Amino acid sequence: MNKSGKRLLNLKNYPNSFWTRAKTVILRKNNKSAVYYYVAGMTPHGTPNLYGYVWRGYLKPGYNPNYKVWNGLDINYFLSDKDYQRYINQSPSQNLSRKVLHLFPNARLSLKLSKLTAYGSTLTDFRKQFLDVLIVKDANYAFYNPHGKVTSANQKLTAIKTAFDTHGYNQQKRSALNGYQIGIYYESNRQTGGVLSYDDGYYAGVTVAKPLN
Repeated sequence: MNKSGKRLLNLKNYPNSFWTRAKTVILRKNNKSAVYYYVAGMTPHGTPNLYGYVWRGYLKPGYNPNYKVWNGLDINYFLSDKDYQRYINQSPSQNLSRKVLHLFPNARLSLKLSKLTAYGSTLTDFRKQFLDVLIVKDANYAFYNPHGKVTSANQKLTAIKTAFDTHGYNQQKRSALNGYQIGIYYESNRQTGGVLSYDDGYYAGVTVAKPLN
């Protein structure tokens, strides 16, 4: 609705959408007060011009959990390791992520480690929170296909796997990484920003490490 109380949209008409809060207001009607959010909406099909005030009780934090219809979601809005794992399991954009995770069958997915990976953190940044940090730059760089030779998810996976093998982490050693966590951030296609980074400032790659605690 708008600030005068006129209904603009019905949330039921926008299934699987998520809504981003821009501000919080208190609206009063008939001597009653309620907290409303001014939100902008996004549908899986990119429907534009979805905005208005909505009672906060109609909303929950996080993304709509039907990740089968979503691609390229911002990593900052996932709520937990399990939430991010569901996205990787279901989203069409996460085909490569699923394949790379299979290379490390005993490492547990970590949202925290995935965010550090996506932010392009330095080794010093990682070591503040993790031990024995394994970052293979060749594997991360392979995703970007700098010379046009690596195109499909399977070809990218082969390049990433070869990079780990070359650095001494073959499948036997990868499978023995018990007690380790894995951070991962990949999308289905290379973005058109800088050589290594996304337009939105994120980096593709994978990091394996032991938590401090």
